[in-house]
Amino acid sequence: MGILELRGSQFQEMNFLKILLIFQNYGKMGSEFLEDGSLILGRFRFNPHEFRLGMRTFKTGLAVFLVLALFSLLGFEGLQIGCLTAVFSLRENFDKSLHFGTSQIVENTIGGVYSLIFFGISELFNKSLWVTLVFVPIFTMLTIMTNVAIDNKSGIIGAVAALLIITLSIPEGDTFTYTLARIFETFIGVFVATLVNADIDRIREHFVKRMANKD
Repeated sequence: MGILELRGSQFQEMNFLKILLIFQNYGKMGSEFLEDGSLILGRFRFNPHEFRLGMRTFKTGLAVFLVLALFSLLGFEGLQIGCLTAVFSLRENFDKSLHFGTSQIVENTIGGVYSLIFFGISELFNKSLWVTLVFVPIFTMLTIMTNVAIDNKSGIIGAVAALLIITLSIPEGDTFTYTLARIFETFIGVFVATLVNADIDRIREHFVKRMANKD
């Protein structure tokens, strides 16, 4: 019995030592992880020399301001979509802005069209819950497939976002009008971003030429 007790105590002591070793190893791993983590986080340290207002940042802020002002003056809703579209569409130069803006229009149109089809089916079945559970995932997949098929892979996320926003947050009885309004707001965001990029680039080129002529 004493031997069994001794063996039992030895067994418990060995287990305790193993547990200590495991915790020590985890502690070492944790310290190594922290060291590696500090190296990784070092990439994201604030650099005051990089904290400056670049031309693209200025144009982005200007585009958001113009969208907000235009929507407020005209009494439009959907400020979020208009502003986000302007931000996504505004790129380094006019050509890239036009390209990304066109992609934004296409992806929102795809999402809007599938939303209209979904609401047609939903009305057919008296807006049953199972219609949402079954057809929203189906139209999500169709939205992705359509963007891939037309070589607009960069617009997949935007198209799916448009589909889900419209289908899951549309006001009662405003299906068609709401969808068209969201697509129209996308057009406005793209137009403002493209206009800002074109005009700012022209103004900058004008000043560069004037400075060059003075020299």
